[in-house]
Amino acid sequence: MGGTTIWERWDSLLPDGSVNPGEMTSFNHYALGAVADFLHRTVAGLAPAEPGYRTLLVKPVPGGGLTHAAAEHLTPYGHAKVSWRRADGRLTVDVTVPPNCTAIMDLPGRETSTVGSGDHQFQVAYPDPIHDPTSPLPPREKY
Repeated sequence: MGGTTIWERWDSLLPDGSVNPGEMTSFNHYALGAVADFLHRTVAGLAPAEPGYRTLLVKPVPGGGLTHAAAEHLTPYGHAKVSWRRADGRLTVDVTVPPNCTAIMDLPGRETSTVGSGDHQFQVAYPDPIHDPTSPLPPREKY
């Protein structure tokens, strides 16, 4: 329905374009937005390193049973994107940095580095503690 914020209800705006007459019809519901912000900045790992996203911070935090995540943001300079996936003891991170921007790459098991505009891919060792008993990562239960 064209929303650009997190709504309190999925049906706040009805298919005919009218506002749902029921109660609880916030079109910018921070409580849900805080969860979306956590997923975007922490789980997927896409955050501004300075106001306006001129410099991005790419610092994904894989965990739990998640095997992949992705986020994108339309900055004043263009689309910024991060996606990651875990498989076979490796973490693969794909990043798109908008024109005239940079990204600080803070990936597990790798020194922090900075990259410029364009598409980049990084791979780092990331053993799965469920399937690799020698993993330095803390064990977790199967889900």
